[in-house]
Amino acid sequence: MAINLRDLLHEEHILIDLEAKDAREAIQALNHALVASQHTQAEFAEDVWQREQTFPTGLPTQPLAVAIPHADPQHVNASAVCIGLLKQPVTFAQMGSDGSTHLPTRIVILLAIKEREKQVALIQELMQVIQSPELLEALLDARSPRQARQIIENALKGD
Repeated sequence: MAINLRDLLHEEHILIDLEAKDAREAIQALNHALVASQHTQAEFAEDVWQREQTFPTGLPTQPLAVAIPHADPQHVNASAVCIGLLKQPVTFAQMGSDGSTHLPTRIVILLAIKEREKQVALIQELMQVIQSPELLEALLDARSPRQARQIIENALKGD
């Protein structure tokens, strides 16, 4: 059975006005929400950070950069997506680069996918959604997790 973004997106996993001093802290904050709902284990944040060093996940989307950090499912209990809408940008290295190209990132989408083979399809679905500059701006303007979830769901209906 395929998994999709709509099924994995829960309001308790949408953090509005998240404050983080750097990318690592943003990943830890998002994972904390997933640990609280028992979707991941605390070690998942370190797995994600280590993978990020080798395979950066920053995307130069317009008008603002998005990062989609993820890692192997070793410390994932159940698949989930956690979105952080940051108050101030943190730096993520650009995907496909040697890590020297840095992007000021305001939206971080942490993927915790239990079934590794389903990760690619979910990332493809996510890529469709984040191509919309209007959607990215609307997400940053969202004042509640419910509003942010609705913005994403509306975009998914447009497919």
